[in-house]
Amino acid sequence: MSDGDAPGKPTDPPATDETGPIEPTAESESLVLTYAAPFLGVLLIAVGLPLSIVGGYVVVQDSVGLCGDPTITATPVDEYDGVPESVDELPVEDLTTAEQRALEEATASPFREGTIEGDVANLDVLLDGAVVAYEGDRYYVQIASQNSCLEAEPLLFPVGGIAILVGIAGVLTPPIYRKMAGFEERMRGDNQE
Repeated sequence: MSDGDAPGKPTDPPATDETGPIEPTAESESLVLTYAAPFLGVLLIAVGLPLSIVGGYVVVQDSVGLCGDPTITATPVDEYDGVPESVDELPVEDLTTAEQRALEEATASPFREGTIEGDVANLDVLLDGAVVAYEGDRYYVQIASQNSCLEAEPLLFPVGGIAILVGIAGVLTPPIYRKMAGFEERMRGDNQE
């Protein structure tokens, strides 16, 4: 190398260690494999993780009991300063058997919550809240949580998994390429001898 040559010019041989070249021999390959492939790999992993989580949750949510039955709360009316006139009165006889069981559970619970396990005929009224007379007391009853199941395509789980695997391959492309380039350089060196 002469004094006027700057280090790192394309005419310089690639840097090597005991396994072969440390960097690829072609500049264009270096940019694509060093930066673009890992960046796209990270993007695929970032997209694949939430897809896999949501897709997996959709598949197991019902069987694990994470959704399905709405929950009501029953608070004694005397805890309020008064019930507004806009709140409906709902006779306990109009409640379905499942709603009555939930009301009984809520009035007996220290958390004042009960789960409606069955038909919900008064969904609209209970979503807004209603006053129900039950066993001599009046309760403000309202649906606290509908516990509806998340609706998404179960296909998201395998699509997300594939995106993660392809992303991992993209992230691992530079070290794999370096090993393959080093192997190729060693093979060329053995053939020339």
